[in-house]
Amino acid sequence: MKRTLSLLVALILLVAVIGCSGEKGSTEKSPAKVATRNATQNTASASSSSGLAGQSRAATKIFRTVAPQEAKNMLETRKNLMLVDLREAKELREGYIDGSQFIPMSALAKGTKTLPADKPLLLVCAVGGRSYAVGRYYSGKGYQEIYNLKGGISAWKKAGLPVKRS
Repeated sequence: MKRTLSLLVALILLVAVIGCSGEKGSTEKSPAKVATRNATQNTASASSSSGLAGQSRAATKIFRTVAPQEAKNMLETRKNLMLVDLREAKELREGYIDGSQFIPMSALAKGTKTLPADKPLLLVCAVGGRSYAVGRYYSGKGYQEIYNLKGGISAWKKAGLPVKRS
């Protein structure tokens, strides 16, 4: 178990380093960006075998990357959407989106924190790599609705959207 967790942490950190390297051009062609661009919305259906009316229902699993403006619109219209900032405390000096819940990726990797499974999540990091990796991981664990902010807080600020500073 400990070895599996260590491998998972190493994989997430590798994806985060690649995704958060900040190099222009190289991140545009990364597998994470290509996969995101090619509609990463997954749909799974589950239905009851009993045949009773009302017992059959479709379950939709979503993992999708959204642009800053779409994320802003979602935050304004979906009151149940939980905004999770995965950056470390020292990174918050760059500003954060009002209403963010701070759950550093390192705390998730160590198992000291987890994400709530009963709410749709919008994940944010510096440039989108860590939030993408965490989103893919939790989506694979059965979380039903996860969104990744494309380009992270950097793209949010570049789009002229508001950030708070403490």
